[in-house]
Amino acid sequence: MKWKKILCFSLCAAVLAGCGAPSSGTSGSAESDGLQVVVQFDADLNTMDHSIATDSNSFIMQRMCLAGLTALGTDGEYHPELAESWTISDDGLLYTFFINEEATWSDGTPVTADDFVFAWQRLANPDTASEYAFILETMHVRNASQVIDGELPVEELGLREVDEKTLEVELEMPCSFMLTLLDFPSLYALNRNFYETHVETYAQSPEDMLFSGRYAMTDWQQGNEYTFTRREDYFDLDEDAADTVVFKFIQDTQSAMLAWQQGDIDVVRLQSEQVDQYKGEPGFTNKMTNSMWYLQINFAKTPFENKNLRAAIAYAIDRETIVNDVLKNGSTAAEGFIPKNFATSPEGVDFREEAGVISVYDPDLASDYYAKAVEEIGNDVTFELLFEDSEASKAVAENLQSQLQNSCPGLTVTLNSKPKKTRIEMMDDQEFEVVLTRWGPDYMDAQTFMDLFVSDSQIGNYGKYSSSSYDALVKSAGSGEDAADAQKRWENYIEAEKILVAEDYAIVPVYQDGGVLMINPEIEGINLARGGEDYRHVKAV
Repeated sequence: MKWKKILCFSLCAAVLAGCGAPSSGTSGSAESDGLQVVVQFDADLNTMDHSIATDSNSFIMQRMCLAGLTALGTDGEYHPELAESWTISDDGLLYTFFINEEATWSDGTPVTADDFVFAWQRLANPDTASEYAFILETMHVRNASQVIDGELPVEELGLREVDEKTLEVELEMPCSFMLTLLDFPSLYALNRNFYETHVETYAQSPEDMLFSGRYAMTDWQQGNEYTFTRREDYFDLDEDAADTVVFKFIQDTQSAMLAWQQGDIDVVRLQSEQVDQYKGEPGFTNKMTNSMWYLQINFAKTPFENKNLRAAIAYAIDRETIVNDVLKNGSTAAEGFIPKNFATSPEGVDFREEAGVISVYDPDLASDYYAKAVEEIGNDVTFELLFEDSEASKAVAENLQSQLQNSCPGLTVTLNSKPKKTRIEMMDDQEFEVVLTRWGPDYMDAQTFMDLFVSDSQIGNYGKYSSSSYDALVKSAGSGEDAADAQKRWENYIEAEKILVAEDYAIVPVYQDGGVLMINPEIEGINLARGGEDYRHVKAV
């Protein structure tokens, strides 16, 4: 196997039609002799507007070229990024961040405290309609709820520019994971002047963006590839990092692996039988993520208000078969909605160990519940399963179809495959009956999963599930009377998960996402610590 650490786009074009060169005059362009790393994605980019993005691929690319106050390092710890330091008041309610004096945007203007004030105000503004506005409430930023609801102007949000390089953030109650949230793209800086002069076209092309991060986006070919070039003027320049990182949208992993073997792609996602085929070869990398794939059921669609039908679906799924025989990529059968090795109790016990297995396969129970549902509904049920058109989702959906129909005689499941972007749009519009979807956590706490399904959730609750018992537990743990009591908060989330999964069958957890990557052995520095992927520090070995 040959590897080319110095790649050029003309060679790439010979292997995969449609490749394009980065914009001229940038570091790492086709004329340079620097390291280029090419990464295969099996789902296309949705948006580069970090105030409205909701999917992992968009977040990965936004992290390349935008930045927050802190950043997750390759050691799995959070470190200063645009903020060189900060102080926290004794009561944990006031954070003061000091922006690095040398931090600049890609046009040379300084990064200022106002860039964060404006970004967070835009995120909270009801006119933006950001599905991630709630993250300000999660942090307990003062007045966040009232601003998001339109009851107060955005200027009342609890943050203030003390001076050009000093930002104050005021909270209504302490947030133990505050610093870990600040590397989440929704909270990245946004240059007010640039945005206001590009408001109609902002983030629709590299020319319609300014970059505060380690790379600049220099080429955007929708449906094909996206190029990021290292910023030589970045104040914390990593001279060993790749000069360019190219993300290529290739759904066919066989084609991607051919290019990988020829040394023209550096990172490929393996699917199913490919895992066994390439296991043991140099570059084979198995990773476990904190993302959970699950079925979301639309309560607004008849007959899914029928609890026995939902129970039948929940008990009909053999999760071990899906992860061991279908995916074969290191994924783990879901035992509940909160992943394994994710959240720990005040005594250090893993959530799953204490909460136990609440997602159970029992085909006899599934058949019994389905028979009860048919009796109540008056006829057999046919429903459509929506899923995205990646190879993995297609294979899982087809297996789910077979399992559900076998365990529930008389049930008919039809399949509807859509591009990921369309699948998300259909969920937003409630144009689904049952959907195979995924949630990747925003921070390492059970709240990031549990918040999704409160009745008034702005993101996640596409099936319009509503339970007063569930709401009371989650809201008390998040911002109510139990929020300051770590043990009560923990117990609330265990009970809430039980209601969601094992009593109301509002969602059906399927598997905790793993993943097998083939990575060029001559590169390193891909950060897998968050469960996703971070290419800001990728470099040659």
